Order: sequence, then structure tokens, then C-alpha cells
Amino acid sequence: MKFMVCYDGSKEAKKALELACEHAKVWGATLEVANSIMREQSLKRSFIEKKEHSLENEIKEILGGSGISYNVELLIDTLRSEEQMVRFAEKEGIDQIFVGIEKTSKVGKLVFGSTAQYMILKSPCPVVTVK
Repeated sequence: MKFMVCYDGSKEAKKALELACEHAKVWGATLEVANSIMREQSLKRSFIEKKEHSLENEIKEILGGSGISYNVELLIDTLRSEEQMVRFAEKEGIDQIFVGIEKTSKVGKLVFGSTAQYMILKSPCPVVTVK
């Protein structure tokens, strides 16, 4: 089994990662920890390498001694983050997605949209949301 965690470093994302770890232990699943960058203009290689290194170190610190098999992915595309995550889940055959959510006002959702809502509606697999 493959579980995906949408990880941006927020406290909600960390809680989603913790829950995904618990589930991965029970199911013997591999974790795909993914972060995404929307590329509106060209990105410097040094920026991408720094972001990848930082993400890998943070996840290694959290999951290092857990005994859980995991991969860290930094997705870069012109698509919005939620679209990148859904596309990655489809491509990798993900069985379940874990995403941290924070409370947003109705106006905030109207203006900015809702990443979690998009993923719940468009994902090819079940999505677990964690507050």
C-alpha cells in the first residue's frame, strides 16, 4: 500500500504526517511525503535544491527512527498545488491521502479556494483530513 501525505511544514501537516505514520505501521504501507511549488516564473536551481534539502531533512528528523519506508517528493509545475497533488496520486497509484486542514472563513474559501476541498472531490482515492 502507498499513502501520500501533503506536507507543507504547518502544524496541521505535521499532525497529518503523524496519523499517516500510525496507519502505515498498521497497514505496512510506504509513505509518499509530497510538497509542491507552483512555478509561475523560472526558479533558480539553488532555490529548488535548498527547498528539497530542507524538506528531506525535516521529514528524516520526524520519520528517521520510525522504521517506516518513505519517499520525499518536491513537485514543481505550473499547476496549482492541489492539482499537482491529485495528479501525483493518480500517477503513483496512491491508496490514501492525508492532508492537514485549517479553519478558513467562507469568504477566504471563495477568494482563495480550498486545497483540501479540491483534493477530496478530485482525488482518485480516499482523503483523510486532519485538523
